[in-house]
Amino acid sequence: LVGSGMGLLIFGMDSLAAKDAAGSLIAFELGLAIIILAVASFYCLRARNPLLDLNLLRISTFRISFLTGGSLDTIGLSSVVFLLPLMFQLGFGMSAVQAGSLTFVAAIGSLIMRFFMPRLLNRFGFRCVLVTNTPIVALLVAGFALMQASTPAWIVLAYIFTFGVFRSVQWASTGNLSYSDIAPEQLARFSALYYILWQLAVAISVGLAAALLSLLAGGGKASVDDYRILFVVEGLITLCALSAYLRLTPQDGAHVSGHGAHMSTD
Repeated sequence: LVGSGMGLLIFGMDSLAAKDAAGSLIAFELGLAIIILAVASFYCLRARNPLLDLNLLRISTFRISFLTGGSLDTIGLSSVVFLLPLMFQLGFGMSAVQAGSLTFVAAIGSLIMRFFMPRLLNRFGFRCVLVTNTPIVALLVAGFALMQASTPAWIVLAYIFTFGVFRSVQWASTGNLSYSDIAPEQLARFSALYYILWQLAVAISVGLAAALLSLLAGGGKASVDDYRILFVVEGLITLCALSAYLRLTPQDGAHVSGHGAHMSTD
């Protein structure tokens, strides 16, 4: 049920970006996907030993970090990986090699930042980091709309590197917070649910970005301004996650981050 529902959902969102797809067919695919996923959710909640234990979503830190908050910033941040190379190639006229040589630095920024995450979370805690970082990373997503074909390469590289750093802060924080209150006997079920929800959020991110881009382009070739509008929209989607992170408390995930341990000792 889950597999067929996710497949129909992704296929329906992909159809939204197709120029010749019938509206009735798209509505049928998305409607059927929602019904199947609703039935699957109802079954998982009622079954004694479900493959996907949706009862884990009752744990507030997991629900906030991966559903009400984490899913939104995943949708916004993952879209950059899809949209930025397209804008460079189709909007600015770069080759695939030129576009790739610019966008790869985001991965370098993410990798470097991971070495500093334990100390950052220990010093400030999950709530402070997420509440502060979410508006910053949302602004960085929207900021891609300001890029032009004439922008110097070193500025583009520095900006993408910075985006990679703050994206790593966001994903590392939500990823660690999500399992902070998971009991050892729940880890296997947590891993299965985490993987499914993560893949679903990424698929929705790409599908939604493609659909909105097609809508902005009016069925024709997307212009640079279409990409710019979409980056602003994705930045706003990312910013919406802030409302969920504000419901965290300073103590949430403290036993994982170690935040406040030195004060308790003193």
